[in-house]
This record gives sequence, C-alpha cells and structure tokens, in this order.
Amino acid sequence: MSRWRVLVACVGVIGAAVVVGGPAAATATRGSTDQSTTTFDAATLARVRTVVRQFKDTNQTPGVLVAIWSPKGNFVTAKGVSDLSTNAPLNPDMQFKIASQTKAFTGNLILQLVGEGKVSLDDHISKWVAGVPNGDQITIRELLNMTSGLSTGFLLEEANVNKLATGCTEADVLAAGAAEPPVAPPGTKWSYSNYGYDLLGRVVELTTGQDISTAIQQRIATPLGLHRTLLPTSGNGLTVPFTHGYGTGGVMSTQAPGVASDDATALHQSCVGASGGMVSTLSDLRVWSRALATGALLKPAVWREAQRDPFSYAFSDNYNGPGLWLQGLGFVESGGFIGKEGSFPGYESITMYSPSRHTTIEVVSTKQPNAITPTRMFQALAMAVYGPNIGFGLTPAQALAPSYTGMAESE
Repeated sequence: MSRWRVLVACVGVIGAAVVVGGPAAATATRGSTDQSTTTFDAATLARVRTVVRQFKDTNQTPGVLVAIWSPKGNFVTAKGVSDLSTNAPLNPDMQFKIASQTKAFTGNLILQLVGEGKVSLDDHISKWVAGVPNGDQITIRELLNMTSGLSTGFLLEEANVNKLATGCTEADVLAAGAAEPPVAPPGTKWSYSNYGYDLLGRVVELTTGQDISTAIQQRIATPLGLHRTLLPTSGNGLTVPFTHGYGTGGVMSTQAPGVASDDATALHQSCVGASGGMVSTLSDLRVWSRALATGALLKPAVWREAQRDPFSYAFSDNYNGPGLWLQGLGFVESGGFIGKEGSFPGYESITMYSPSRHTTIEVVSTKQPNAITPTRMFQALAMAVYGPNIGFGLTPAQALAPSYTGMAESE
C-alpha cells in the first residue's frame, strides 16, 4: 500500500495547527498559527481556508498541517494541537513521519545509480537479492512502477504488525516479504508493494556500500540542505519539536475523533525502512518536492526515462478517489503535479510539486485513516487556487467527499 493501513490497538490519531497571513503576519492564538510572506487574494484565501476547515472538521483530526507555495501566494497553516495529553498547539516547523513518501527518496537513489551506470532499469532483482519470488523475472523498473506483482510484504502478518512497537531488522523485513506469494505475474498489473521498495533499498546498500539511511543523507538530504529529514535507524526518529500522531485503535473509523490513548507516536520506523520509515518537516519537503519533480538530482536522460509512459492506477480501497493518478518510476502524478503520498499509524500526508506552475502543495493529518484523504485534499486545494480545470479528472465536491472508509472493498 502507498499507505500503511494497520489494524492494531496502538494505532492513534493526532492534533493540528494553521498558518496564513501577510508579510510579517503571525497569529499566536491557542491551537492556531497563521503566517506567510505573500498573501493570496481575498477570494482565493477564503476558498483555501474553507477547504482546510472542511478537511479538519470532517476527519475530526487533532492536527492538520497545510502548505501552499506558489506564484499566486503562500499559505502555511498548523491547525489544532500537537499533543492531546497536554493540548500543546501544533506549529508549522514540527517534524512528523512521512510514511510512504519515503519511497520517492528510495526511488530517486535508484535513479541516481542508474545514471552512474551502477544499476540498470532492466536488471532483474535476482542479480542483487536472492530468494525473491519471481526474482529472475522482476526488473528494477517494475519494482519502481509497482508492477512487480510482489505482495505488500512485512505488515501483512499480525505478528509483524506487533513488532512496530519494538523494532525490526532489515533481514526480518526482507524475509517476511519473500515468504508471501506474489499477487500477479511480473509486469501484468499495478499492485502496491512495500516489499518491492524494501528490495530497492537493499539494492542501494549493495551498490553504494552504505546503509540506506546514510545514502539518503549523503545523496539527497545534505546536497539539498534538508535539515530535519532522515531515515532513522532506531526508535521513532522524531526530535523536538515534533507532533504526535494518533490512530483510531482497532476500529478503522475514518471520522472518529482522536483521543490521547490512541497515541501512536512511539511506533518504530525500522519496520518500514526504505519503503516508509522517514521523518521530515514542511519546509524540508518543500525543497525536496521541487528537486523530485524536476529531476534535479538525476541525469537528464534518466529523468526523461522516469517520466516516460506513466500509466493510470487506483487503489482497490478507493483511497485516492475517482480522480486521475499516474504512476512513474518512484513517484506519482496528478494534474501535472509530481510527488508522493504516505500513511502510517498516526500520520497521513502528501507532498506534490507542479513544475509548470512552480507550486508546492503539502497536506499532513495527524490522524490515520481519514474520510477525506490527503490525496483528495491536495486536489481540492489545487483547484481552490487554480480552478477546477486542472486535469485531475474530478470536481472539487468529489475531492472533498468523505467517502474513504479505511477498509478494502471486499472487507
């Protein structure tokens, strides 16, 4: 899954805060912060604020972080609280878990290595990792674009889900993925696989001689000047200031309010690693989103190949809604925006950048799951700024329809 839908009692839901305003504006009211350097016109600002309010109120999430940086104006908001046990306000500079947005970092590392001639998109994963089901048929390209046919991996088994509370080794994660039967023949259909990106992380390690965490720091975070973006090697990886994250316990209710006992912040990141273990901030992801969506860290020919012939996809549980989403090599696209979404107990988010509009949009909820998912919230915000005819393939009303249930269609 691009999201980490995990049915465990420790899953929780978290608080939020908001930021919007003029050049030096800063409003320090309880649970709300507003600031920006360039203000949208009044009508646009009103539409954006209405969308944010609907997202928070419908989902009953304790906290919402939203950021829009565009030539038309900026809007950065932290709405709600960061800790339900203390009611401490959420702030825009707080760190959070980015979950499967991590996959875009891992994919970018692979594409860097392709440009260096160390990895080929046509390599079979068996060249690098033994014991992978259909490993002598699955290519690096198919792992990147989710057509490997491999299962989602480690978190399919309840015993492995329980390890989120104590931590995992990379060997544990890879062995669990290898033990699950494929869901489709390689190259025949889109099927989300965390295991596939765990394998790509291992390819990075074998190729560079560095663990995946170090490779991310040296090849992406440091060159881009990302100050609080990392893949932790132990614990939850969060450092002060950070926001807590909450799930909804064993009841996957997307519109249930969060409570302090649902705090999922302490869950370990080592169990999701290269496929979903990173932490970051709004400001860091703003920088990263532009680099990702423009291929700034890649050879031009590799970036062109990564964007070539994207194909439409949809989650079977309707997570990304009725709109048009396209899969590239290590990223997704909708309406000309490029980026990635992520979901893990306590946190759901998305970061997207449009090269043609020079616009970044970020959405973070400190609750997981949400009836209006961050993917749809991103689309609603983009349409609030640029109008409905962006190419998303849905209307603003459809984007904001609280229709996600948190359960697969067959459940």
